[in-house]
Amino acid sequence: MTSVAAGHYQQTAVRQRMAEFLGRSSGRRATAAYLVGADGRGEFTAPAPARALSGFLEGGLDIERSLWDRNLLLFDLDIEYQNFDAPALAWAEPERVFALQEPVLAAALRFLRERLIAPLTLVSGRGYHLVWAIARASVAFRRLTELGTVPASLAERYAAVRSPDGDRVDPALGRAFAAQGRLVEYLAHRIRQAAMAHCTLPVQLTAIEVGRGAAGREIISLDLSEYGDPFHTRHIRIPFSLYLKPREPRWRLEETQLRRLLPIVAIPRGAMEAAAATAAARSPARVAALAESSSTRIPVFSRAMNRLIDEYEGSPLGQWHQAFAQRLPAAPPAAPSPVADPIPGAPPCLDWLFAHPNDWLLKPAALQHVVRVLTALAWPPEAIARRIHAAYRQDHAWGRTWVAMDPAWRAEFYTRLFAGMIATGADTLVDLNCVSHQEKGYCRVPDCRSNLAELRDRLQARRTV
Repeated sequence: MTSVAAGHYQQTAVRQRMAEFLGRSSGRRATAAYLVGADGRGEFTAPAPARALSGFLEGGLDIERSLWDRNLLLFDLDIEYQNFDAPALAWAEPERVFALQEPVLAAALRFLRERLIAPLTLVSGRGYHLVWAIARASVAFRRLTELGTVPASLAERYAAVRSPDGDRVDPALGRAFAAQGRLVEYLAHRIRQAAMAHCTLPVQLTAIEVGRGAAGREIISLDLSEYGDPFHTRHIRIPFSLYLKPREPRWRLEETQLRRLLPIVAIPRGAMEAAAATAAARSPARVAALAESSSTRIPVFSRAMNRLIDEYEGSPLGQWHQAFAQRLPAAPPAAPSPVADPIPGAPPCLDWLFAHPNDWLLKPAALQHVVRVLTALAWPPEAIARRIHAAYRQDHAWGRTWVAMDPAWRAEFYTRLFAGMIATGADTLVDLNCVSHQEKGYCRVPDCRSNLAELRDRLQARRTV
């Protein structure tokens, strides 16, 4: 453990704030189902009970807690900067990167404040996490359990032991998480709509590549991907944890670069402006003072969220979600449908994706392309989800991908996300053309003589009828 990590994690206030975020109070055990940690050089550790926190601190790890909580259903709205060509810019130019996100953060906080929700706003290495909760004993939670549905394959996963203490994800909690994803999707639609006019970068729902600008292919992401994974697999960084993501080998950063970029600590923003918050996160002295004066308790807004559920259910997106869920089969067919045959009327770039699904069909931009093209060809969304799911079930050397993830749930989630954007007009389709597809890095069939703009025109004409 480095001297910086040792000095930081030995502070009593830091440990208290971390325990607070885990739901530990008055001598009672933490309500978080588990912890994971990483040194930035490799994968996260296996889930460990929350009581293992001290050992993780001694190891100087980057520490995250489960979304899974024994008393609460946690909401996490993830806002972050992504640059697909120069990922280190997020850490090398924090003032610029966080200033670019300010319109999205402001729109999110304003939307929630107007609905009497004041989330805990956490500053991370390249963006924000807005965290709040509802009580699992609340009316709002019960309504989400009634609203949500999960495929049979995911229900089977939840029925197995999924925590180090031997807990299972009970069926009601699994359904509530499914509905929560739909509700957060609605929030993201509204926030994106309010923020786009004030942003100089594209605002995307998940990490979707765009054309190259002066600083590369950069976006602000309202990252909803955690809601497309099984509930028990997702976790979020604990406030006052060290942020070690720049160490990951995939960024290929030299040790001299890392020494310039680190340390970074995840902190609550409180009333600080963006520049002050990013500076504080990189100053051990300011972090220490903040740990003494701040709270990291996750706020609970069960009644306010009950009203937001009303709003969502009455919205065009909520009604579209409900219709989509009703058309999905209760269980997939025993054998996957063949996916090798070309799709009638589809451009070669679409057939290429289905011929090379690993790992292309795991990328949000590729899934968006599939949904757009097949919707233009008059495929209903449930048929699109079935086609993607069938590709996932074919033998394409997936390794351990489907050990942790659920193929049916992933296919449903991304189909719902992108088809819902088309149905409500949130997807303007402006980049559904061959030039944009090439700029994103997804045109894998040169000289195919297709014209994606024709498909865009079909979709736009259908929406104006």
